[in-house]
Amino acid sequence: MKSYAIPNTAKPGESHVLRHNSCKDSLELSIFPEVRTAHDMFWNSVKIASDKPFLGHRKYDSATKTYGEYVYQTYGQVATRVTNLGCGLVHINQQVQEQPNGGIKRNFPVAIYANNCPEWAITERAAFTQSLYTVSLYDTLGESSVEYIINHSEAPLIVCSIDKVAKLLRMSEDIPNIRNIISTNSFDQVAGGSGSHMPSPYNTSAVSVLKQWAASKNINLYDIDEVERIGAEHSIPHYPPRPDDIYTICYTSGTTGNPKGALCTHSAYTFAAKSSVETSEIAPHPVYISYLPLAHTYGRTCENIATLLQGTIGYFRGDITGIIEDCQALQPTMFASVPRLLNRIYDRMAAATIYASGITGIVARKAVGDKLANLKAGLGNKHAVWDRLLFNKMKAIISKRLMRVNTGSAPLEANVLDFLRIGLACTVVEGFGMTETSAMSTIQSNSENTSGNIGVPAIGVECKLIDVKEMNYLVTDTPVPRGELCVRGPNLFVGYLKEEEKTRESFVGDGWFATGDISQFNADGTISIIDRKKNIFKLSQGEYVAPEKIENILSKHQLVMQSFVHGDSLNDKLVAVIVPDPETFVPWAKKVLAKSPQPHAQTLGELCSNSEIVAAFQAQVDEATARAKLHGFEKPKAIFLEATPFDIEVNQLLTPTLKLKRKEAAVYYKDTLVALYAKLKNAN
Repeated sequence: MKSYAIPNTAKPGESHVLRHNSCKDSLELSIFPEVRTAHDMFWNSVKIASDKPFLGHRKYDSATKTYGEYVYQTYGQVATRVTNLGCGLVHINQQVQEQPNGGIKRNFPVAIYANNCPEWAITERAAFTQSLYTVSLYDTLGESSVEYIINHSEAPLIVCSIDKVAKLLRMSEDIPNIRNIISTNSFDQVAGGSGSHMPSPYNTSAVSVLKQWAASKNINLYDIDEVERIGAEHSIPHYPPRPDDIYTICYTSGTTGNPKGALCTHSAYTFAAKSSVETSEIAPHPVYISYLPLAHTYGRTCENIATLLQGTIGYFRGDITGIIEDCQALQPTMFASVPRLLNRIYDRMAAATIYASGITGIVARKAVGDKLANLKAGLGNKHAVWDRLLFNKMKAIISKRLMRVNTGSAPLEANVLDFLRIGLACTVVEGFGMTETSAMSTIQSNSENTSGNIGVPAIGVECKLIDVKEMNYLVTDTPVPRGELCVRGPNLFVGYLKEEEKTRESFVGDGWFATGDISQFNADGTISIIDRKKNIFKLSQGEYVAPEKIENILSKHQLVMQSFVHGDSLNDKLVAVIVPDPETFVPWAKKVLAKSPQPHAQTLGELCSNSEIVAAFQAQVDEATARAKLHGFEKPKAIFLEATPFDIEVNQLLTPTLKLKRKEAAVYYKDTLVALYAKLKNAN
């Protein structure tokens, strides 16, 4: 067995409890006992590796419009900046208080609104030196959610990239708590065009205008260099956080309505990093490419792992299309990713090998076949001959030094995972985590040769299943137990900010957090996710979608009677089955066809299957979703027009209360959905 089932823990409606095989007698971690907070994590590594490179970026040359090699700041250099910035944040916040000369105000949130960059990491670690905590913002939330989070968290200042300053100033009347804005970009560098991380449209006069605009709003606008200088001039001792202090408030966009602010502690994130290292036996001094958004927990936990192990973090340029070039410049040993990007890498590798023509394709298919056979036989993913001739070159597409690839946020298709394991000739593993679990809960072992599962509980974490009777998932199911996956461990969040009822709903007693994911405990001890309890799902790029929200928007359109919006974690786009309203649809459709030289369709079924009508209806859907200001990933990209309405008795797609049976609809329209995704793939 790949995990340990604790004897006599099964109860009516609950499965046995699963642990990591090393946790039969204890859930305690064995590494870094002195590291109890994220503050400890960084300063322990400063003590051990002061002169080693920590944070790197590629300087942009505005003259040649190219990026140079990575340049690094050492742990010691970053430590100085972190200390000064922490003092500066406290000082500038103190100056706008009603009693600026009173006692030092701490424990306030620092909002961060920027792409991944060294200053993101420096700001977070600076906050910790004074027992401050962070609140992360990101563009896909939408402007209304950004406003909501700033106000809901009561953040008094924001550290942001310079391109966000104007947006925040426009919103200033709606975010009255904000009195200080700090640009992560040095004003001198963006105005001069030298040494910055990316191209800048700003110049000296533009910066001057922003400062004047901020002053007119009674907001202080600084760049990060200035706040560091202020901190150096107003130095105060470190005031480290305790393990149970808040590390960050991470807002989730997984539901309709306002996002929920998950309160995550230092102990939870520290445990997550330590357990990940111990479970996966990650080697010291990793080199990590940082591009997964730091606004999310996955990216932050990966950076914490690198920090814990005195590793080096290199930041991508801010443009995901350049990630491969950034990797080749950095040569990372650790690459954390999501299915959407790994699918692109797979497509590129497969096109050059197994789908190649001529002798190249013949040799590649033989090599892949041999290595896949070895992998499935438990003989590992290395091959002395084929690696030297072919697969080392494939690995070099990302990095010659690549040792480990982690994937999460959504399932990776089995054929892609297997191909990457043999093609990259390194450890490639899939795991599971959520915002509420500090981005970790389960992980595959380094030697895992199966796919379609999320591994086993990490060291120190426990998992169990509970019945979901309304969906017919029971822990008594055969051949394996099925139900909602529940997680317990030190990695859990403590609740949602100002949302006591939602916090209570997310726990099922005795410290167990209910994930909302329907899972099964496989015969070999691994766990597989097979469904989602709530009507919320993730697309392959990791974005959450609430289909009812989109269906409600479509239902307001005069041509729409019913709709079923579908997506899953293997695809990055939505599709929809739409039942038109015959009274409005038929006249509209005939009008669309009036100019067509082809014989006109007459019946409702003929109109629904007419390609010209479908294209025109798609345009109507595009307009409706655009008017509703939906994100791109929330807009159905292909539709099927269904002439037969959803009902209770005939196709049985509605409940007695006329709610859509989503699971049954996915089965009923399985072939249709496959055809819609094939249509999208062919269009690309």
